Amino acid sequence: MLKTVFFTICLFCLPSVFAKQSIIFINPGHADTNVTGPFWFEVSQLMRDAAKDFDLDLTIHYANRNHIEMKSLVAKALKAKPDMLILVDEKSVLTQQLLSLKHISTPIYFLLNRPSEQELKQLIDHGINIAGSVVPDNKQAGQLLADKLIEQTQHAANIFAINGDYTTHAALDREHGLEQSVQTHDNATITAKTVANWSTTQAYRQGLGYFSHQPSINIVWAANDAMAIGAIAALDELNKRKDVRVGAINWPLRVVAEKIDVTIGGHVTLGAFALVNIYDLLNKHATGPMHHEMAIFSQHNEQTLKLVEQIHSDNLAINFRVFSKAHENPLPFSVESLLLEATKSAL
Repeated sequence: MLKTVFFTICLFCLPSVFAKQSIIFINPGHADTNVTGPFWFEVSQLMRDAAKDFDLDLTIHYANRNHIEMKSLVAKALKAKPDMLILVDEKSVLTQQLLSLKHISTPIYFLLNRPSEQELKQLIDHGINIAGSVVPDNKQAGQLLADKLIEQTQHAANIFAINGDYTTHAALDREHGLEQSVQTHDNATITAKTVANWSTTQAYRQGLGYFSHQPSINIVWAANDAMAIGAIAALDELNKRKDVRVGAINWPLRVVAEKIDVTIGGHVTLGAFALVNIYDLLNKHATGPMHHEMAIFSQHNEQTLKLVEQIHSDNLAINFRVFSKAHENPLPFSVESLLLEATKSAL
């Protein structure tokens, strides 16, 4: 009887022992598909699946591409004091916000866009606990997409580059990868380039102008699939689609993928990888570097198409625990490993 009473008292006195570890993710995008595509929705879906596998309490807030709203959400999340806060440092706006605040005790993990090395040092010197980060190798993405498109062009490759923005590391690195590819191909030239803010509508409007005034364009390199679809709409309207190869970064759903000649993706999975790392960090399983840059990109194929369909149907069956350092034989986190795990159950 006394043992039972003592145990009951312990339960009330130490509730945190049995509480789930809490994670808040400030998603800079939308909760559903919109003019910038479904990428951020897909990131969240995979993260939810990984959180279930690790029994983590994951809360996701959406900034809807509004940096003012994103800052507000970050401030609220810091007051909630989760075990880990996941941030996407688009255009370095969050770095400046964090440096303006005092007494931040919550560990922070950066996903997909992280501060520069100098900015990270400033944050650490400011007393902020930077737990780690994971970003894709966006130069690899930009170069791989350009290489695949140029390979499909028998004559001179006159490229129209549509980038997402002027400032994020992801956009700048993708453009750098494009430039590296062009330097290695004697027949390739960047004939024109623009920024369409990741938007189908803006890419369509700009495409109409460029395709009308620069008829030599025969390749469209787009930094995401939404902008590629906008460019294709403009080509269709001008009756020029058959003369231009179009490529994009992101793995779209089949109905979109069938309209684009080349698609490169894989970085949509890195939110799940962040949760694997965070689980290991919180539970003292982590080994190796804090910060990761992943050469995760590969060309869209039938298997990855089915994987994206599973993400949208909320029917994903990947066991993300096999990537944790706590697993007896942890697998390397890669597209190949993810497809292998998915194949075991459904693909």
